[in-house]
This record gives sequence, structure tokens and C-alpha cells, in this order.
Amino acid sequence: MASKFKVGDLVWAKMKGFCAWPAKIIEPMSEVKRPTSKKTHHFVFFFGSENYAWVQEDSIYNYQDNKSKYTLTSRIPRGYNVAIEAIEDVIKAMPSQIAKKKILSNSIKKYVPLASNGKDSSKVDKVLHRDKHESSAAQFKKKSVARLNIRNSRSDNIRLQTKEKSKSPEKETKDESSPLKSSLKRLSSSNYAPKNKKSKMVVRVAAPQTKTDIPSRKSVSKKANLSLNRKNSPLKPKAHQNSIKLTENNVYESTQLPVKSVSSATQIEETLLSRSISSVNTNVYPTKLKIGFLGLGIMGQGMVMNLIRSGHEVTVWNRTSTKCRDFIKEGALKKNTPADVVHACDITISCISDTAAVKDVVFGNCGVIQGISSGKGYVEMSTIDEETIKDVREAVVLRGGRFLEAPVCGSRVPALEGQLVILASGDRKLYEDCHSSFEAMGKRSFFLGETGMATRMKLVVNMMLGSMMASLAETMALAQKAGLEQEDVATILSLGPLASTTVCYKSQAIMNNKHDPHFPLQHQQKDLRLALDLGDRVEQPLYVAAAANELYKKARRLGYGESDISAVYRATSA
Repeated sequence: MASKFKVGDLVWAKMKGFCAWPAKIIEPMSEVKRPTSKKTHHFVFFFGSENYAWVQEDSIYNYQDNKSKYTLTSRIPRGYNVAIEAIEDVIKAMPSQIAKKKILSNSIKKYVPLASNGKDSSKVDKVLHRDKHESSAAQFKKKSVARLNIRNSRSDNIRLQTKEKSKSPEKETKDESSPLKSSLKRLSSSNYAPKNKKSKMVVRVAAPQTKTDIPSRKSVSKKANLSLNRKNSPLKPKAHQNSIKLTENNVYESTQLPVKSVSSATQIEETLLSRSISSVNTNVYPTKLKIGFLGLGIMGQGMVMNLIRSGHEVTVWNRTSTKCRDFIKEGALKKNTPADVVHACDITISCISDTAAVKDVVFGNCGVIQGISSGKGYVEMSTIDEETIKDVREAVVLRGGRFLEAPVCGSRVPALEGQLVILASGDRKLYEDCHSSFEAMGKRSFFLGETGMATRMKLVVNMMLGSMMASLAETMALAQKAGLEQEDVATILSLGPLASTTVCYKSQAIMNNKHDPHFPLQHQQKDLRLALDLGDRVEQPLYVAAAANELYKKARRLGYGESDISAVYRATSA
């Protein structure tokens, strides 16, 4: 059967469970596996999100013909307006082609009644021929006038170019290096699809437009103006947690958008330095305080990038120093030890993997404690046990410092998009001093009281996440054994009361056996263990969480500890 679309066509592409999205048919990329279904599929580039996916032809519609039908006027998802603007810009860039199609279409519609009656069909042909001839004549006349204008203005152009060359070199240099212009340049470079299928593939951390239904969320200094972009645009079909990176200048969870799945149909984009300007919050007034950041892991990379882009002065440290290079290019400073960072900054934030690493960074040689002095602020955003948190607080306060614990809810994608939920407790004044930093990194922050309360809240939330993920894994395993299509199960779940970004993304990851670590399984098992310990202390039985913990432990024994939590599915069938 002949295909209705060809490469280059502008279309509406609809993925199951999501609204139709402005897109473009592009050449397939060899790195992306074709669907096994026998139905006709097209490789689609989603505007705004810069994601790619194979989509069934039955779910693709011509953009111009269906514009009024699929354009949303209410409940607009994140990134939708950006996508509409991007596709309209593409259309404006090729006006002659669109105009030609419109003229031909209008002519045909005008004379269809004649042809349908079986009468005067020759008149239709004559009229169409006449319209085509008149159009060609008009084009020839227009080109002739244009050539004449070019000849008449050539000498003027030469004089103008000579005059421009005589401008001050200093002024030109200043204009090119302007933060505003560089930001706009990045914005323009991230709006369009790649020119060919040989675009560079990057698999590092992301873009990204990756930021997500983000509520719209302020810069006193020139540096803050750099970030003229952030959460005002919805999550680009920031749905797929996996996307493909075009160039180093491009980089973006909402259930209303095409799913950013860790699937063979959509490769996850992980370039931390996603230049997606839509991921920068324009409403953040950066504090004048110097911010230090320890740890550039899966979560830390996105958090630091959002701090930099929102205009904060940031100094970084990481155990593997090579990870600091990209951030230095973006304007961050680097120190050699945690103590050096604390000494140089007013507030130091730490986001590290586990309890052992936190103790080493805080109490080890050249650690945080050695840099703490009167008035210094230390914010611990790692998820660790309550006892260790209180030990760190005591050590910081004894040296005259201020302490705040602030673990976060969210994984890599929300971290990159500045959509984390921040749970804080401890020093209230320090919490207020961190206001702009928290605004840059998250969509909402909560102050929960004395030290320890934030850790408890984080464990309660992550216990729920771990139990739900284990249940989803068993659901998909049972469906497969019972002869049901996992894709149908995922679609039905996404349309019912259980619909959530986690269910959408993780079910896609399970179906495609792609478990790139957005939230490492070993960290989820650690949080379940800590939640069970908390339950023991307060004498609360946790039957479901205990069973889920055993499933995660089995997955770790099978070697999936560093994979995404969706890999717990492997333990259900082993």
C-alpha cells in the first residue's frame, strides 16, 4: 500500500494516550529500531520536545488540513505552544510551497461541483491551466522586478558593507559575546529538526525540552539575564525519558504529552548541557550569595545547570573532576576539595548517592567540616538515614555553621527540567536564604520543621514509589504469561484512574527492555530499607513495602543495581 506521507511532510502525530502533537516526517535513524508491527510507520520528529519516535501512519495527520481540528485552546500541556511556534516558523520559511498548495487546493475545491456533475469537465481543465499560467506569469514578473532591484541596489550594498566594516571592532566583539544574544542563538538552534540522519548521537545526562506540565514560575544582575527561558513552557513531549541528541546545542514528565519512553522507538537523550532555553526559569531572582555544589551525579548535573542558567554564582566539586569541565564552560567555578568549596561559598549544597559517601565528604580528609566557619550554610540534599543527618547537623552547628536538610522527590528528568519537589527541615533562616536556589532547581519546596522531618517525608514518598513500581512489574509479567499484549495493558493503565507519568514511562521501559538509569534501582532499594527501619522504630508494620523490598533485592542480585528501577521487572521473571 502506498504511503500517505513522505519525508519532510509537516504533520500532527498522535501517540497512544496523548494529544496530537506538531511534528515532521524525517529520515529514519539507524540507531533507532524499527517497530516489529507490520503496519506502516513513519519516523517522526516532535517539535518543541526535539524527541523522535516511530508512529503508525493511522495516527498521523496532515498539519495544514487538520490544524483547526487538533489545535488546543484549553488545558494546553507543557511545551505545546513552543511546538506550535516552531512548526509555524518552519512553514514561514517555505512560503512559496505552502502558497502553491493553497492556490491549487482552492482551485480544485472551486470547480469540484462541475466535475462531480460530469459536465464541463473540460472547463475545469481549462480553468486550472489558466490559473497555473497566471501564477507562473506573476512569478516571472516578480522575479524580474527582484533582479532589477538587485542591480539598482548593488552599489548601495557595496557602500553599506564598506561602512559596516569601518565600525569599531570593540563594539562588534561586545555584541557577539552578549549573554542575551548567545541565549537567543541557542534558542534558535534548538527549534528545528536535524538536517540529516547522520546527526551526532550523544548518550550522556539530559534535554530537553528535558523539562516538564510545569507551572509557570525573576534577574537583577546581567548574569541572570542569561537565563531568559525556563519553566514557562510545558514539558516538551517531554514525555519520553529517552530522546536523541542532534547536536551539542540541543536538548526535555506530563501525562498529556507523547511519552518520553526508554524504548527502541525513542532513544534517551542525556546531554547535560542541553541548550534548551525553554528549560530556564525566567522568574528567578538569583541571590547574591555564593553557592557551592558537591556531587555531579545523575541528579546533581541537572540541578547545577539550572542554578547556573538562572544566574547564580556556582562553585562545583566532584570526586571525578572531569565531570566539572562542562559546567566550567557554562560559567561555574571549580575547587579541588569539599573544604575549599565551603570556604569559598556562603551556602554549600551536597547531593551524593548514599550514607557512606556523605560521611566521607563531610567528615573525611579536606571534608566539609574543615571548611565550616561561623555563618556558613550547609544544605544536605542526599537521601540518607535520619541518624546520619543528625550527626552531620551537630558537627556543622558545633563549628558555628547553619544546617538544612533538603532531600528531593524526582529523578533525572525533573532534575534537568527544574521540576523537583524539595523537602526541607532544619534552620528556617537558611531555608529562606536558599529560596532562589530552590526555585531554580524545583517547582515547589516545603519547610517541614526540625531536622529529620524532611528525611522521614522523603522515605514515605519513596516507599510508595518503590511499592508501586514493584506492582507494575508484576502486572506486566502476569499479562505476558496470560497471553495479553503488554502494550495494550500500558495503554489501558494510562487512560484509567492509575494514569501517571511513572506508569507511562516505566511501562514503556519494561516493554522495550530499556533500563537507562533515571533513578537507579539500588537507590530505590536503599530507600525501601530505610523506610522499613523507620517503620521498626515507630512500630508500624509495612507488609507491602517489605515484600517489594525483597523483589528489589533479587533484582540487585541479578546485576540490575545500577539500572533504572524499571529493571525490577527482570526479577519477576527470573
